[in-house]
Amino acid sequence: MSQEKTNEHEAIREWETWMDNLVIKDTLQKENIPFYQYSEFDNVELISGIVYKATFKTSRKAVVLKCISLNDNFTLDNLNNLINEIKIHRKLKIHDSILKFYGVTNKEDTNNYMIILEYANNNSLRQYLKTNFQKLDWNAKLNIAKQIANVLTILHSNDIIYGKLNSENILIHNGIIKFNIFGLTKIMPESLRLLTNVLGPIQYVDPQYLEIFKTIGKNKSSDIFSLGIILWEISSGNPPFEMESLSNVDLLNNILKGKREMVTPGTPSKYKEIYIDCWKHNGNSRPDISQVVKNLSELIISDAIGTPRSQPRNVTNGIISVKLEKQNIQNEESKVHSDPLSVDKSAEVKVFIKDLFEFFIGLYEKQDSEIHPIMIKNYIRKHKKNPVEILCEIISHPSHSLFTSLIGFFYKNGIGTITDNQMAFKFFSIAANEIIDTSSSNSSSLMKLYNTNKEIGTISLADMHLNGTGVGKDTKAFQIYSKLADEGSLIALISVAYCYQNGFGVKKNEEKAFELWLKSAEKGILVAQSRVGWCYRYGIGTPKDVAKGFQWCLKAALAGNIGAICNTGFCYNNGEGVVENKKEAFKWYLKAAVQGNSGAQYNLGNCLENGNGINKDQTEAFEWYKKAAECNYIYGQYKVGKCFYEGSGTKKDIVKAIYWLNKAKENGYIDANRLLKEIIK
Repeated sequence: MSQEKTNEHEAIREWETWMDNLVIKDTLQKENIPFYQYSEFDNVELISGIVYKATFKTSRKAVVLKCISLNDNFTLDNLNNLINEIKIHRKLKIHDSILKFYGVTNKEDTNNYMIILEYANNNSLRQYLKTNFQKLDWNAKLNIAKQIANVLTILHSNDIIYGKLNSENILIHNGIIKFNIFGLTKIMPESLRLLTNVLGPIQYVDPQYLEIFKTIGKNKSSDIFSLGIILWEISSGNPPFEMESLSNVDLLNNILKGKREMVTPGTPSKYKEIYIDCWKHNGNSRPDISQVVKNLSELIISDAIGTPRSQPRNVTNGIISVKLEKQNIQNEESKVHSDPLSVDKSAEVKVFIKDLFEFFIGLYEKQDSEIHPIMIKNYIRKHKKNPVEILCEIISHPSHSLFTSLIGFFYKNGIGTITDNQMAFKFFSIAANEIIDTSSSNSSSLMKLYNTNKEIGTISLADMHLNGTGVGKDTKAFQIYSKLADEGSLIALISVAYCYQNGFGVKKNEEKAFELWLKSAEKGILVAQSRVGWCYRYGIGTPKDVAKGFQWCLKAALAGNIGAICNTGFCYNNGEGVVENKKEAFKWYLKAAVQGNSGAQYNLGNCLENGNGINKDQTEAFEWYKKAAECNYIYGQYKVGKCFYEGSGTKKDIVKAIYWLNKAKENGYIDANRLLKEIIK
């Protein structure tokens, strides 16, 4: 009889579990949340507690599987909490600094559900500081602090309170800060949630919340307090109150009485002021996150770079005048050629920065501007360097004023840091407006570096005026380009021609544009050669001549201009100025695509999808479309969305289809809207 009751009980339990699974999977499907079979993962290994590392079998992408309590004591509230977590994530539009969410899986032979998250390969901030603190100078520390503050800005601007900010919950992936936003809504009763907060890392928790947590909840000011503690931790390399032997209760009481950590010797005074303001007891006296970001940004300019207060750089007015005596120039030259970057930096890093800068300045003659960020990122990746560390090294270089245009470029394109147009504008201004007395120097190589830095900084500054990034959009760009071109800059001449072609800051004159491009092209500037080919092909400022257009295009392509390489493939594909040859077209597209040209990546996908010059391969076509889409190429975004919708070359996924089609729609692709309407119907 007892055995019968046991069997009956087990049968009822199995039935309840089956029903729970049915409800869970049905809800996930209705909410368009991707569900993956557990068998789709390889190399599953326990990291800690309920967290596993695994690898997707198909893409070989490393991910994290985190167990969530859905089946145990199943309730709809638990499930709804999970759905709300995912909706919060979607609200943030998959920002790069937020740990990516891929979907949900169910571990076989168990009732355990797991969320699938991006894997952070540098572990937590706590572990990162423990391992790397001795290598970090103040520029690196400030960079970490600013990244964290920027992510908190994203959350607060979306009215999201993190509520559990501490150095174990902040992750780092390839040197970039990542926040895991799952767990903001705890899947547990409120009473347990309060207990968890009390027994958790008290050092980081808002004392006002600890004081009266039964009557108030955490707010944005609570996050600011936690941020202040983390900023102190970055300055010291140690967790707060690490050496205290107090119990949690004693520590709680002391924190409530105003106990805070001691300032670490060597901390910049302004940095100290920032975190002390953040950890004030009264939440109303703390700054908001925008003020913290502003203060950190100003600190990087004034203290980290080391600009003397007696000689302020007036970036706003663009008036920067630096007189260098002969001895100073010679000292700088000595530093560039013989001194290490700092006492603990290798000669290899010094050489890499010099090589990187030479590669950077070469791009302006050889490649179109839109591919510059991709090529710099690829260059850093190819040499197995960390972009965050490289940016810090450049800033801390004794002769960093040689590289201010490159520093501005990093900030403008979010390389090794969060994209910051204001910082980019400031550094470009420093490069553009610095005045050097060349008569006081015997070093031609040093002065060439200064002059090249000035030229690129000036062009970059004009670009920001032209596009309205980091500064209000205005007509100054044409004047800046023209002045530089009059001084002999063939690179600036390209931009002057561009202004004439589009009527930016000057009356539109396509004939003048062609004349200037041709002048620069004949001097060997590859970007101009590619533009001349384009003008001939489409009759811009000159009679249409597709044969001449192809010849100029091929000339630039053979010399290495990636845009021209793609266009050469286009000419072969369409028989434009040359005999049509699909196989030859495919070869040229492939050559440009592997170097990061998004148009070539899209065209390559098209060749593979339709079998033009190569055997059909839908899976490979999808991968190339995806590369183009990730480079913000709208046709690639549309194609990726369409592939996900149709299940062409990839697993059908309506959520991902809607995401990519929305991206294409936002960028102005009308057909994407039509397909979105079809999906909704």
